[in-house]
Amino acid sequence: MTNDAPGGLEVGATLTTAMISPVSGGLVRTWTDSDSVLWSVDDPDGLSELLGRGLIARTSVPGERFREAVLLDAEAGTLLVQGRYPESAENISARVFRLGEPVRPERNPWTDLDHFLAAAAASAVARDEYWVVELGGWDAPHEPYCFFGVIADEGERVSVIETAPVPRDTGVWPEVPEDGRPGTSVSSPASEDTIEAAGIFAVTAVESWGVSPWDVALTFGHRAP
Repeated sequence: MTNDAPGGLEVGATLTTAMISPVSGGLVRTWTDSDSVLWSVDDPDGLSELLGRGLIARTSVPGERFREAVLLDAEAGTLLVQGRYPESAENISARVFRLGEPVRPERNPWTDLDHFLAAAAASAVARDEYWVVELGGWDAPHEPYCFFGVIADEGERVSVIETAPVPRDTGVWPEVPEDGRPGTSVSSPASEDTIEAAGIFAVTAVESWGVSPWDVALTFGHRAP
């Protein structure tokens, strides 16, 4: 970044590194090491188009995985989103978004999350990455989770989506015996349709966790294990 503050950012602002949820229904959640806050955002579509596509800065998490990270001035309600790759040694691209008190969503946040995760799935496959939907925050538990990736199986590319705990009575995930298994998975030959279907499968799993669309974050890794 240049020494000049990006447009809309106050010179001398105090910025804290934060993790960020997907944008759903015009709302987004940030997590710092001290708190979690739900916000409205001035340009939800513009912010959503940057997230989950490998375009913005990342921070490492255990297991050689990564989450997207932003810079937050909570007092001023300002979000600075830095590009993942610098335009030059002296200049890193950045965009500023204004945050405010959360308001009632004008559209279905679960539909937004479905579309976002489908787009993020296609983008991850193009980068030879996988994603995991997990609870947000710096100390997120290992479960619940929902994994998506494309793997090689006997020379064929296969889309795999796996979740735990097992979703029940969803009409989307297949019903499995209640035999104590920790999770379940679905696989099919990789295609545009099966990759896009990751959105609805993941959203259905997240709904079964009893959380909101703003309580989750995406974690990325290289190559599906």
